[in-house]
Amino acid sequence: MRCAQPVDSIAALAPPEQLRPWLLLETSLTQKLGQTVGTQPGLIVLGEGLEQGNAWESEALGTNDRIYARHISLTIQNNPVVLARSVTTQGAGMDALTSLHTRPLAELLFEDSSWQRGNAIQYLRLADQIPGRSCYWHHQQLDAGLIVQEFFLPNMAAVARI
Repeated sequence: MRCAQPVDSIAALAPPEQLRPWLLLETSLTQKLGQTVGTQPGLIVLGEGLEQGNAWESEALGTNDRIYARHISLTIQNNPVVLARSVTTQGAGMDALTSLHTRPLAELLFEDSSWQRGNAIQYLRLADQIPGRSCYWHHQQLDAGLIVQEFFLPNMAAVARI
């Protein structure tokens, strides 16, 4: 997921039609996925730790230092349907992410009103043409920025019945 490349628009991303509403979603992806399939998605932490961010992540977070990244998979009946990468700077943002353990990030972002989502969605594409998006979040009191990237795996439509 570290190799995701920004794409200018949803048209340039050219996702399958059934993924468009998911790419435009402004509420919790985890919650929406659970409502759609009738059960809470599983969450697998694939890895987390300090790493060198890519250029656009570092620019958005305003740092040249190593960033903290958390990689997870959301699953339906043990089938991965979404990959996600959350990145933040070292310090308060990193503390917020490390405290999640196996809880969804949505529990932090949508339940703590101090986290504010930016208006812009950046569309992304992985090297194997997997469509995704990213949103920037900011916590005023902590002065912490966070980029949440979500990628929709090819089997999502079939497994999630969208």
